[in-house]
Amino acid sequence: MKIKYKSNLCAGVVSIIFGIICAVIIPKQIGTEFSVSYGITSRTVPYAIALLCVVCGIALIVQSLVFKKDEEKTMELSKELKALAYMVVMLIYALLFKHSFIGSTVFLGVVTLAFTGCRKKLFYVIVIAAVVILYLLFSQVLHVRLP
Repeated sequence: MKIKYKSNLCAGVVSIIFGIICAVIIPKQIGTEFSVSYGITSRTVPYAIALLCVVCGIALIVQSLVFKKDEEKTMELSKELKALAYMVVMLIYALLFKHSFIGSTVFLGVVTLAFTGCRKKLFYVIVIAAVVILYLLFSQVLHVRLP
């Protein structure tokens, strides 16, 4: 199955949606300092980047619809299934990460090796060992709290 789409129009819509999602998430993820009530805060740069995404998205949509500067492309879904499956893997990783750093990161490493067609068991062992070493380094040496 083939899907035809206009590249600038689709990129503009995705950019606007991404910018809005970021703007909504920022207050939940980044705290504010109580001593600063105006000026540059810890949320200033993330909000600026979200606004830039929205502005660039609007510019792409205007370029596509008003100036007719757009290229129609065709995407064949059968060729994109592997990429779509890997996006699902990344979503599963994000959901698992809330519960366990080691489990989720080992899952991501092993699935990534499987997606690339790796057959050497040593590489899987190296990935698992690297995850455990990184966990110990961050949690015991650097005192970073990980799930």
